[in-house]
Amino acid sequence: MYPDLSLRENVTHGTRECPLRTMEFQAGEGTPYPDHFFVKRHWHEYVELILITKGTYVFEINLEEHTLGEGDLCMLNSGEPHEITGKERRARHQVVLFDPCILDFSYPDQWQQEYMEPFLKKSLVIQNILHPEEAGYPDIRKAFEKLMEIGCSQKPGWYMGCKLLLLEIFSNLAAHGLLLPAGDVISPASTRKIKRYKEIVSFMEEHYQEPLSLLQLGERFACNGQYLCRFFREIAGVSPIQYLIGYRIERACRLLERSSQPVTDVALECGFDNISYFIRKFRELKGCTPSEYRRLGR
Repeated sequence: MYPDLSLRENVTHGTRECPLRTMEFQAGEGTPYPDHFFVKRHWHEYVELILITKGTYVFEINLEEHTLGEGDLCMLNSGEPHEITGKERRARHQVVLFDPCILDFSYPDQWQQEYMEPFLKKSLVIQNILHPEEAGYPDIRKAFEKLMEIGCSQKPGWYMGCKLLLLEIFSNLAAHGLLLPAGDVISPASTRKIKRYKEIVSFMEEHYQEPLSLLQLGERFACNGQYLCRFFREIAGVSPIQYLIGYRIERACRLLERSSQPVTDVALECGFDNISYFIRKFRELKGCTPSEYRRLGR
């Protein structure tokens, strides 16, 4: 299985013992993002803190767009769907990813009961965007930069130092009213919409090898096919079946890259029972046949 293809990201950041990772991304020539930085809509259970150090970005968070610039902080809560687009060729940003469970305490003190327990249950969330002129920004940015420095160094004791700095960041978030009831950040209706979208995507990605029709998807999610198609297209820009075909093609690409299976076997393994249809759809999406794709090493 290839978790890098899924909108529900299952990648482990750090290790089981130290589930925290610091990274820096820059777009431009010689990088994995030669034209501009882009990460398609996805979600994960890690909390993600992002500092923009150069350029302008558009963040889609919970299906709403935000334009951020140099110095802005973006803080993504566990499970929030998000997409990131850098608008300049050489845009740059720093990232801290961590499993929120590392901030859990066994002793039920005031901090645990009022902040950490609600945060882990997702009834309390971090304000997504923090601009330099807002209260709390200087201290939070200072702690973030120190965390990046320690995390990138990997010197002895780095992980404990990072945990302490995360607690410092959360202390500042709490002190400046940046830990908010989830219902104040996103409406119940939007929450239900996002939940339904994630359920549909997750189901298709888990069952992509099986025959799936719009009728079957509608029955699975207790609605008619037309409504489901309209609902999904409004969020994703494509129908559920178009999304499913695209996902199957991406799975096929990985098999073509990483195995020597015949094209027919690849098609069948990825949910296509008609080889001619598979080749036609593959050409539409990739600009070449599966055999050409493998030969060219794309």
